[in-house]
Amino acid sequence: VLLLAQPISAQTPTTKPPSTTVLSASDDRAPITARYPAANELRDFRNSREYQYDYEAQPPQNPLAKFIDWFWRKLGEFFSSKSYQNFWQYVILAALVGLTIWLLAKAQVLGFLFPKKAESLPLDYDTLTEDIHAIDFAGSIERAIEVRNFRLAVRLLYLQTLKRLTDAERIVWKPDKTNRQYVQEMKNIDFEQLTTQFEYVWYGDFPVDERRFSAIREDFKRFS
Repeated sequence: VLLLAQPISAQTPTTKPPSTTVLSASDDRAPITARYPAANELRDFRNSREYQYDYEAQPPQNPLAKFIDWFWRKLGEFFSSKSYQNFWQYVILAALVGLTIWLLAKAQVLGFLFPKKAESLPLDYDTLTEDIHAIDFAGSIERAIEVRNFRLAVRLLYLQTLKRLTDAERIVWKPDKTNRQYVQEMKNIDFEQLTTQFEYVWYGDFPVDERRFSAIREDFKRFS
């Protein structure tokens, strides 16, 4: 059997090209028709402050406003002067840098760059000129309370406690010893708390009023 094959042609679907719309542009050579606002609208525009570009602010009338206006004008004249540009701007800049460094140093931010010199710190209490065995504690404490010097009264209470401990041979008092040395000698939690209260008041400048002093005085009495 003889088979006759005929070539099969692939039929590609045809698409219509997109339609094109031709727009006609207006002739730019046509004459321009100007439209003017109505007379009342034009008058409003002329009187509006927003359209008065040559308007200058009126000078202030009250003394404070006049001073502020004068100050800013003088400041502007100073900043635009040759003396400022050649000299004063560097002086002001140096002053600002110095002020910034001083504030940072005072806030202890630059402590690692500007360490303080070693100072001869005072003793924990000024006993170099005091002899705790020669102080009239009862009279001194009462006089301090009368003048409401509760901070001094707390200090005298602490020194009186040191004298009593010395008389009882619980500590060895010396003018150059520190509070913490006495705490180590005593090894007593109540005495350590009294020492801490004394340090807060005397060195930390902790505020002490009459009520607070009465509570501290009772603590010293209980310990005694």
